[in-house]
Amino acid sequence: MAMTRRIDLLVVGVVVLALAGSLAIHALIVRQTLQVRLQECNGDAAGALAQAMSQQRGDPAVLRALAAAHFELGRDRLLRLQAGDGRLLVELRQSSPASRAPAWFTALLPIGSPPGSEVVGDGAHELGRLQLELHASGADDALWDASTRMAGLLAALALVAGGAVAWLLRRWQRPLRDAVAQAQALEQGRLVEAAEPRLPEWRALTHHMNATVRRLREVFAAQAEQVALLQRQAQQDPVTGLPLRRHFVTRLQDQLDAAAGPGAALVLVRVMQLETLNERLGRDDTDRVLRTVGDVLQTYVERVPGALAGRLNGSDFGLCLPVHGLAAETAESIHGALAGAPALRVGGCEVAVGAADGLAGIAAGAALAEADAALAHAEAVHGLAVEGRAGLAADPAGARAWRDQIAAALADGRARLGEFPVLAPEGGLIHLECPLRLQLEAGGEFRPAAHWLALARRSRLMPEVDLAALELALQATAADGRPRAVHISTASIGAPGFPGEVARRLRARPDAARRLALEWAEPVRPVDVRAWAEAAALWHAEGVRLGVEHAGAVPQRLPRLQDVGIDYVKVDARHLRGLGADASVHAYAQGLLALIHGLGLVALAEGVDDASDLVALWALGFDGATGAAVGLPA
Repeated sequence: MAMTRRIDLLVVGVVVLALAGSLAIHALIVRQTLQVRLQECNGDAAGALAQAMSQQRGDPAVLRALAAAHFELGRDRLLRLQAGDGRLLVELRQSSPASRAPAWFTALLPIGSPPGSEVVGDGAHELGRLQLELHASGADDALWDASTRMAGLLAALALVAGGAVAWLLRRWQRPLRDAVAQAQALEQGRLVEAAEPRLPEWRALTHHMNATVRRLREVFAAQAEQVALLQRQAQQDPVTGLPLRRHFVTRLQDQLDAAAGPGAALVLVRVMQLETLNERLGRDDTDRVLRTVGDVLQTYVERVPGALAGRLNGSDFGLCLPVHGLAAETAESIHGALAGAPALRVGGCEVAVGAADGLAGIAAGAALAEADAALAHAEAVHGLAVEGRAGLAADPAGARAWRDQIAAALADGRARLGEFPVLAPEGGLIHLECPLRLQLEAGGEFRPAAHWLALARRSRLMPEVDLAALELALQATAADGRPRAVHISTASIGAPGFPGEVARRLRARPDAARRLALEWAEPVRPVDVRAWAEAAALWHAEGVRLGVEHAGAVPQRLPRLQDVGIDYVKVDARHLRGLGADASVHAYAQGLLALIHGLGLVALAEGVDDASDLVALWALGFDGATGAAVGLPA
């Protein structure tokens, strides 16, 4: 039995015992008072009648008549007159009238008193002794009335006192419930601080629990910083701070796959004759030149959303812009900025800048080859060169036509889910990743999100897109019982009524909801984290699992996301490529996995396309993976 229930029963027992005792003591006191009063009444009545008899000069007939007349009044239960020699002159008895008090009450608390006794004489001689006893039923009624009134008052007092005690106990139990909730959160890996109560005992406990939470946060923050350091070592050039070639190429491929319309632009920068420059200037000055190139490219990353830069090798740098038509202007701007930079001008350094425009739907290697051809041309003329691709004009239908196509596909139900298994190391199915695909033209092919997602986001159709994916996943899971996961966009969370609508659909299919996972991209802004925390609390109540996908870019965010209430983390593929061969990537993945498991979360790897990387993931202890290297379960 719970301690709070025991306290409640103890309080009820004590109150009942106290009230019962008070009622019993009151009844005994009233009974004693009534008995004394009844005894006095017996004596007074016997004295008055004896005085009247003493005035009759001992005439037996008159005495009997006087006794009978007094007895007829109905107040007496017993009237007895004995002569001095012991002869019984008069004895009259009658049963007591019915009492309002129950029989069990009169039996439990009987009221009795000895009869009143007085001497009857004629002034000189004693004629006899009179005994008189009044009825006790009136006293029983008085005792019953007094007891019932007291019981009512005590019951009312008990209700008031019980309500006050219950209110106080609930207030005092609130810190206990907060402490239990905090302990449960710690068990689940969530670091939650509780408000310190006023009660000294609970305040001390809560203070120490909060101190433990803060220390754990510091530990996880330090661990996250260490993982971030390993990430920089694995993915960033130590001289310029830019991503290394492998990481840049991975992100470039993602950019090219997601590019809509005319495509993207790729700019390559080469520091010419780097080996000769290193011998002539020395390592420090050469590094200063390289950092200058990196700083110039980084300005575009900071100012252009979606832009990315990287160091491809010792002398080559790359910059990808997610827009079309700016390659020539950007290349010229970069060339001018570097030509006028003090570090390059003083050192007599030359740079070549080549760019390719209109890149979309091609492999990253092909994009690099086109930009490298332009770079070779620029190097030959000691300046810059730009290559453009034909046949990449903007979609003539325009943004409105795209929006209409997406909206019509959703309205007509021309949508279906892809299915990609996420497997455990032993081959068991964790869930199926289910990205939404739309048939934009009636009768046409179902296109993956890379073809229409950016336009749907720009057209503010993401709530409709996410609800369509959710409904299809619930229907499929209800049909075959297999667990599934669908993506929810950050844009949908802010839509009015969206979290409640998701909860309503989950509530309509509780069995399928318990096999469903909802996941979203790693949020950046605190307002997005708060919105997800509110939605997560609502959806968790329906039994779904929650996860963060494309994670690992900023390990320091994971402890904050863990407070939201997520269950698993999917690490982005670009952070794990080369795991089986690169020691720095292996060290970073090992640290990231320790951080995720330390937070009490499940670690999944996404987009694993190399068998050696998959073997290394299982050896590290990842809980699941998806991608081309992961086969279907047997």
